[in-house]
Amino acid sequence: MQQDRPVLQPDQNQIVYLMFLNGLLFLGLNFVAAAIVFPGTRSSKKLGYVLFAVVGLVLCITQELDILLEMNFPAGAARAILIGGFAAPVFLISLVYYRTKRNRMETAASKTQKAEDPNGNH
Repeated sequence: MQQDRPVLQPDQNQIVYLMFLNGLLFLGLNFVAAAIVFPGTRSSKKLGYVLFAVVGLVLCITQELDILLEMNFPAGAARAILIGGFAAPVFLISLVYYRTKRNRMETAASKTQKAEDPNGNH
């Protein structure tokens, strides 16, 4: 005896896929922002990873735009939703977050250094 499982409608499947892509986009934008604020050493491979991440993010945004257009959103509104409503705010907030984190780390390090050497000698 088979149990009847609810089946998602095509629009519901598209919404679930959009949520998945938004999650990937969120994680990727956070990674790129962190890599900008904390670039690593000169011989670091982080820049290459960032370039791959950016290509993947462009593919995610393109896929999301296609899905929104399939769902009969106007093209201008779909672009505004993706860029102005999600990508730009998430990226800018991530940059502010990691910049604040770096400043706090530098402040804590300088306080520790001053506490270890009260005369200011290096």
